[in-house]
Amino acid sequence: MKNLNCKNCGGPMLIDSSGTTANCPFCGSKYVLDHRDTDYYRDFYERMRGFLHLSADSQERRRRADELWDSAASEVFECTDGRQIDIRSMHTYKNRIMTAYTARQNIIFRFDIGNEDKADRYRKNVSSIDYPSADTRSLSDFFPRISGGFELTDATTLLVVKKREDEYPLRLFGTLSGRHTAWLIGRMENLCCVLEYNSIVHPEFGLDTLYIDPYDHQASLYGGWWSAVPNNTAVNGRICTTRDNLTALRETAARVLGFESASAARETEDVPKPFADFLRSAPLSNAYEDFAYWDDVLIKSYGERRFINMETDDKQIYGKGQ
Repeated sequence: MKNLNCKNCGGPMLIDSSGTTANCPFCGSKYVLDHRDTDYYRDFYERMRGFLHLSADSQERRRRADELWDSAASEVFECTDGRQIDIRSMHTYKNRIMTAYTARQNIIFRFDIGNEDKADRYRKNVSSIDYPSADTRSLSDFFPRISGGFELTDATTLLVVKKREDEYPLRLFGTLSGRHTAWLIGRMENLCCVLEYNSIVHPEFGLDTLYIDPYDHQASLYGGWWSAVPNNTAVNGRICTTRDNLTALRETAARVLGFESASAARETEDVPKPFADFLRSAPLSNAYEDFAYWDDVLIKSYGERRFINMETDDKQIYGKGQ
């Protein structure tokens, strides 16, 4: 996925899920893309969304993934111990403290000079995550597993986190249908329950920190752990609570559906009224109650769960109005 730089400050832009506008997280500039860029991003998103409809044929999945990774960019880094690290990434994301590279089996966080402590905070926060003793879903699989760290000759720091080969940043899928987004919300509610269990607030929960497996709609929370804080912690004069995780869940789902914000969500042919009401609603008091609320909304919106993975679309599977 190609990156665009801001015409005002030169920083990397974030592309809207519609593929029509770009926003600069550094200076706040917003641009409407020209038709060539718009066509590129729409084509890219469509290519990524194609994974959602692939069958269980592992060979076909591998072939399509190989096609995607054939265009991955390569960058070589020099370590202080003399080693070289060659990173092949298909997407990079940069904020004010680091750059994240999405490689095929890893995510590499490169922390800028002066932010080495953020790598340590990432390690500390991840190592402190606990899971319920009755965990039958292997929830630890959807949280970071650190596999290494490196000091570079330019005084930056690399932190390497493992990921499954079929996981991609949520942002790369652009807009998704209501049913696909509904499956993702259930997975995100799972993640929020683990955060609740650990009394952790994750201020960067969203499109660039969540990775999804399009074949089974699983979601993993890999990015932003340097910003995680305990529940009821004051940050920049504001008290952060675990309800913020649930607010971020709603904002993320709304953006994936193509709305500007959760408050702007509305009923459409693809988004039933109970679904839109959920997005606009305030989170319940904790993640466990909120998950139960979502389960009720899901049934009211689409009926009982029916996960069908076929080379077809939702209208053909479910039929309009069913």
